[in-house]
Amino acid sequence: MTTELYPNDLFGGPDQYDFVKDLAAERFWLVNEIVKPELPNILDNVEKCLEMLHSDQVFKMPISSGVNGGTNGPSVKGIVTRQGQYLLDFKAIVKFPEFHKGKQVLLRMNTGTKFLLSQIQSIENNLGYILELLEELQIIDDAQKFIEKLGKVLELLISSINLLESPPRRLSFPDNNNFAMKQMFQDYNNLCENPHYEIALEILLYKNELCIDFRNVHKVSKKPWCQIDSKTGKSLTDDIKDQLTTDRSKSLANVLKSEGIQIEEPTLIKNLMSSFNTESTTLSQAQNYLNRCVTFNGKVVMECEKIAMTTSDPSLISITSKLSALENSVSTFYTNLKI
Repeated sequence: MTTELYPNDLFGGPDQYDFVKDLAAERFWLVNEIVKPELPNILDNVEKCLEMLHSDQVFKMPISSGVNGGTNGPSVKGIVTRQGQYLLDFKAIVKFPEFHKGKQVLLRMNTGTKFLLSQIQSIENNLGYILELLEELQIIDDAQKFIEKLGKVLELLISSINLLESPPRRLSFPDNNNFAMKQMFQDYNNLCENPHYEIALEILLYKNELCIDFRNVHKVSKKPWCQIDSKTGKSLTDDIKDQLTTDRSKSLANVLKSEGIQIEEPTLIKNLMSSFNTESTTLSQAQNYLNRCVTFNGKVVMECEKIAMTTSDPSLISITSKLSALENSVSTFYTNLKI
């Protein structure tokens, strides 16, 4: 026995077939028979994520550079306490060989201070909005409106995941301008800064971990590299990088000349002279400044030493897993409805 398939067979003939109505009927069926029955489960998982984020449970997490205090290298040892979207306590002993000749710096968070982890706050806001949308989706009959709101749910889930997988630049060095240090430690200027160096602190969430970086940065004093435009907040290195990025045909030598910087040949005597002459430089010296200098906290600095630490956050491990599963599920539904 043989069977012939007719993939384009239209019952009743093509003249009686309405593609628009058929598509609408198919979407209506998908919404009511496939997607809507899963909404309570999706809603339940979103609520569980919010419960974990709102939990009053206190997590105390040790931080350590893994280097004993007796060594000559940089080291950090301390403990961080988190509850919900806040750090409640932060204690650390920090040592950089080039900062105060290796003297230990004791950092203790101001009593009564709470440091907001803005990534968690944003995720909480997103999930709260998602709950509202899911409740609306359960009673919407119009397929097109249903698809639009489901798309918004997907957008918010992706945004929440991106907050952890690609943290905002404003939280990272050098864009954070030592915000965490200023917020948590009352006397941070005296503790973490001297005429030549400054200790920078970076705190952010990456995936399911709390990441804490300490840097010892050297303040650039050589003109014109140390100068910052009061109107734009940009340094000379920022401007030169922008020019080289915007117009690839420009050479570094031409840009330096346009900025009024005298270029010297790289000889030993001239290298010594250029270190005293504030308006002259060799190309290699200029390249070094461009590679290493960043604008940070209102000044131009170079990173000397860095300690990067991560500590796993128990609730974030579960939350990131649930968010990924939710995004995958909603994305599948949305893609099928949009076809």
